[in-house]
Amino acid sequence: MNALCFHHSLVNKKIPILVDSNDLNYYFQEQGYQTILFDDYDFASQQLAFAVISDYRYHDRLIQLSHNSKSTIIHLLAVRYDINPQIIAYSFEQLLSCDLTQVLELRANTYEQIAEVEDELYLSDHRGTKLKCLLSESLEVINTEDELEPGSFYSISEMLESGIVNIQSDKSSFSLDGTFFFDGIIYACANPQVRERHQDTLTYLLEKVNSSQEKYIHIEDNTITHLILDGRDETSILLEMDYGLERNLSFTEIGFGCNKNIEKNLNWQINSIMNQGVYGTHIGIGMAQKSPYIDFISQSIKII
Repeated sequence: MNALCFHHSLVNKKIPILVDSNDLNYYFQEQGYQTILFDDYDFASQQLAFAVISDYRYHDRLIQLSHNSKSTIIHLLAVRYDINPQIIAYSFEQLLSCDLTQVLELRANTYEQIAEVEDELYLSDHRGTKLKCLLSESLEVINTEDELEPGSFYSISEMLESGIVNIQSDKSSFSLDGTFFFDGIIYACANPQVRERHQDTLTYLLEKVNSSQEKYIHIEDNTITHLILDGRDETSILLEMDYGLERNLSFTEIGFGCNKNIEKNLNWQINSIMNQGVYGTHIGIGMAQKSPYIDFISQSIKII
């Protein structure tokens, strides 16, 4: 099965939704979906399912099961972002309303554009963004395929973007320098320890960004040197968090969102993974394991 078939089946309520709470079970049943509680699902079955995870215990179990499951699972890991039912509903509605045919075509064209770059990619916009992206000979990319392999697990976000990551090490795939103007942020925490330590600061940062008109970051040698919000240097907000435990303030991802439909009702006050996929460019710091992952997202910077 490919991604288009999955999306068509989800929109038409032809596949089950795997949930980890009674509240989610009730919500999706009210929407007319067949639901299966996580504890009752047979991962040895060779079927396709969409999973919405709101509890870190089930998050960790899902990650473990990804190594030997026979089911193909597309997941929305809401627990990494926000488990507020209204925000989960927002994310799900954005998923249903996206034009995945258009998204996948744009994603493929973007990856082709990246493949044609010899060593440096330059991005700019009318606000003053001037970003140089130095690419390595070998790139770690998120996902270039439309086909869904049996027994594999996929994040819904990887269908909506083309992306390059520095997983192996700092600057293993790319390095950024310059100034990047952005519209909003999202953040993710892969475990409860990171969330407990940083939730207050992350909430403050999200509110501060959303209340600011002009927002940009200065980047040197792939690392944030300044976060500027309405003319004030707010880099100290980032420095309050435990980025020294992983990659400091260096960038771990540059991605190009391919979802144009979300522009119609995009809400930057919501911390949803779906916002990352908006047509434009996002650059992220952190690995989410020891310190938060934060995406800075621009709608005005486009590779194609």
